[in-house]
Amino acid sequence: MRKMEEAEKMGQICWKRMGKFWDVRHIQDQGVAVGQLKSLGTLDELEEVVRWDGQGQYRPLRSEGNLATGWHYQVNCAGEFREVIEVIYPGLWGNAEAWEEGCLKYQSWKEATAQATERVRKKVIEAGDLPQRVIEENCKRRCLKSLYWAGERPVAEVTTIPMLCTGPCGMFWSRVEG
Repeated sequence: MRKMEEAEKMGQICWKRMGKFWDVRHIQDQGVAVGQLKSLGTLDELEEVVRWDGQGQYRPLRSEGNLATGWHYQVNCAGEFREVIEVIYPGLWGNAEAWEEGCLKYQSWKEATAQATERVRKKVIEAGDLPQRVIEENCKRRCLKSLYWAGERPVAEVTTIPMLCTGPCGMFWSRVEG
């Protein structure tokens, strides 16, 4: 993966090397002084912050664009950095590494529907415009990931780690069935 020493971002978070450690925070808090942010000292505290949005509502989709602001986490080493990213965006750092290495595994729409139940496959056929309708109405409105499985390719910005969706998730399927 790219050098972590440089300022980077992924989704709604950013990080910057500050001496011997990295400062990780919400991207909207980039210009805010550390003293004005809630300092998180453990991964459990970070987990609690990312579990809820700014209005105190549960965030079932970690890649939804509603991450709360007003916090920062000091990371002391590369191993801890990866753990912090994993708490905020589970699985996405590994997906980005695999994508950069050209070995990202993902599920195509055809493979996904083949694994679905007969009832779901019937709904897909009857709807006709799936998955595009669900992608537009649900995925693109709620999720920050690039829909790799649906043919989207991430924008390659030097300072951004891509967030890649490798297959239809539970929320996608619930919208198909609903």
